[in-house]
Amino acid sequence: MMKSGNIYLLLTTLVLFLSGCDKESKLSPTENLGLVDMFSPDENADPRVKAMYNDYGVWVRTHFNSIDELTNAILAQDAFVAIRGAENLEEEKIPEVLNYSEALLSNVSKEYANAFFPLEFFYVKQYGSLYWIYPVQALGRSRLILMWPNTTEGAIPVTDPVNHYYQDSVLASSVWRKLGSMIVARMEEPLKEFAAGGKAYDKGEAYEKLGDEYDKDEEAWKEENPDADDEDEDEVNSRPYVIKYRNAVAELCRNGGYITGGSSRSFEGDFSEWLRLLVMESYENIKKDYLDNSKSRALKYEIIIKYFKEYGWDIQAAGNKYRTEFDKYKASLPEED
Repeated sequence: MMKSGNIYLLLTTLVLFLSGCDKESKLSPTENLGLVDMFSPDENADPRVKAMYNDYGVWVRTHFNSIDELTNAILAQDAFVAIRGAENLEEEKIPEVLNYSEALLSNVSKEYANAFFPLEFFYVKQYGSLYWIYPVQALGRSRLILMWPNTTEGAIPVTDPVNHYYQDSVLASSVWRKLGSMIVARMEEPLKEFAAGGKAYDKGEAYEKLGDEYDKDEEAWKEENPDADDEDEDEVNSRPYVIKYRNAVAELCRNGGYITGGSSRSFEGDFSEWLRLLVMESYENIKKDYLDNSKSRALKYEIIIKYFKEYGWDIQAAGNKYRTEFDKYKASLPEED
């Protein structure tokens, strides 16, 4: 009798719960959470913005009214998060970033971008600095914020907006590394076959050990050579402790199937470096520099190429194109004196 009463109570509660749920005509954020009700470009948006959103699932944004539209890309618990100095993109720069976004996305399959890319490319003139008290984690399926124009060391001025993606390799390399991390955050699990193709990730233990040995060797060498000139780059690169370190890192990468020593830390770093390399470099150069001298890298290459092709993305074709366009640009520059 007690069991039947409990079942009746449960059914009654369920009916009351369902009858109390109102259907919404569209999804909208709960008011008390303070989320911004903006999920896609409106009907009056630039046709190019709407086309990129419809094709690739990426909303290219160039203006914010509230700082919340930028900071709600951050997920934090019990943390004090702040941003300062954020400035909107200058109006005359908008065509440039649309050209850049179109060029980048044209190198990705629509299927892959819709499945794994961030929802937004948000361009700003200045982002300022972000600081926190407790650890903050970026949401994988959120936004990539880019300051425009690129002012980091080695950046190329925007003189040809249509082809700038293929000219500023510093910016493209940085963007693809960031995208790699955001893509991994969207994966249900790491690519097991890819990860198993080389040595297991060790959170950087082996790589950091090589760095510690480098520091000791450098200190010992300088004690024996107190008058050495550290300003001469060629001279520094020829020192025995530098050569020893570079050879050791190269061996770590060959054995582990990594592109860089830092890639040994985690799948995220490994995948991001492979992604960046494949989408920006020709097969000829990849084969010569990475595959011919490492069975692990050759195996990982085949696995990751197959993975992207499952989403209709011939990423190596994109890399071949990037190298061709970049070399063409470099050849057009005046020779340095």
